[in-house]
Amino acid sequence: MREVKVATAQFETTPDPEVNRKKALRYCDEAAQKGAQAICFAEFWMTGNPTISDNSWLVKQAEPIPGPTFKLFEKKAKELGIYIVPGTIIEKGEDGKYYNTSGLISPSGKLVAKLRKDHPENDSGKAEVHFGISPGPGEYPVFDTEIGVVGVPIDMDLCALEVPRIMGLKGAEILFTPMCWGATVHDCVAAYCIAGSSVSDAYVVVSNRMSKDPVRLGGSGVFWLRNYISRIPDLTEGITVATLDLDRVKERREECRTRYPYWRRPSTYALLLDQEAELRIHGLPKITKKK
Repeated sequence: MREVKVATAQFETTPDPEVNRKKALRYCDEAAQKGAQAICFAEFWMTGNPTISDNSWLVKQAEPIPGPTFKLFEKKAKELGIYIVPGTIIEKGEDGKYYNTSGLISPSGKLVAKLRKDHPENDSGKAEVHFGISPGPGEYPVFDTEIGVVGVPIDMDLCALEVPRIMGLKGAEILFTPMCWGATVHDCVAAYCIAGSSVSDAYVVVSNRMSKDPVRLGGSGVFWLRNYISRIPDLTEGITVATLDLDRVKERREECRTRYPYWRRPSTYALLLDQEAELRIHGLPKITKKK
């Protein structure tokens, strides 16, 4: 039996990034004390997310990666001997652009990869595009680690179900998912995690922020197919630790070969690659090619 222990954290973001960093590091300690081999944090846990209002304060909080915040997690990962998915921060890229970026840090304290959100939003409450956040490269990598094959879809990346599907096809067994969803879409946290687990045949470990104003209920936990196997109560700060049996991933995929012989029919999905169809349905102008 291939068993690994993973944790996810849920807490309220304060106006002080330093307070938030210290809180996150304490949860790393707690996770390690409880035997977790990895921990995941939420999207925008350190600063809060961009909105359509004045974001000048957030501009000042943008960091290069590696930078101060990730270096703290690298040091903590090495100290505790665990993997850390450090949620997301606003990255000031080497190209001068902004990104919503997570990462995967190994127990040796090495930043295995920085991972940029591929589907940034432009809602009034999370105005990433308005802020200037650019999409990531859309490569959807997975990483063969000591705790299994790992992917890190960020927030809306999980909702574009092509992404967890691709990660599953690449062999992902665990999808660590930083998220930041409010109360109005709280039910969708479970819905999309269930869908993401089901299309990838992988565990989904989700960390969602919580707060009382504006209300964010949380919903952080661990999913396997249609069920939470562990979760943090709504409006509660803390962590949850779950034991994952990675043999179940292999068994599920073998079972699907016979149970769902037409599980995928790629030859019928051409419309997914038709960008003009996407523009038509949203009433956007056609793309004109430069001569």
